Amino acid sequence: MASKKTLRLRQKELQALLATPAGKMELHELGARYSAASGRVMPERRSIVTFILVYEREHGLIDG
Repeated sequence: MASKKTLRLRQKELQALLATPAGKMELHELGARYSAASGRVMPERRSIVTFILVYEREHGLIDG
């Protein structure tokens, strides 16, 4: 079983995706999946990275 990533490491991974158009698209697709799964609407004024991190942390996907 793989160990969970730390919050800091996952944040760096997600922020790195912001550097490319393909990465941004990947982030928005992931955000849309998490939004659908949780029933929450992603706030317009919040960072997509923050939204993803909150979801993953609440669901035990990352440590920290």
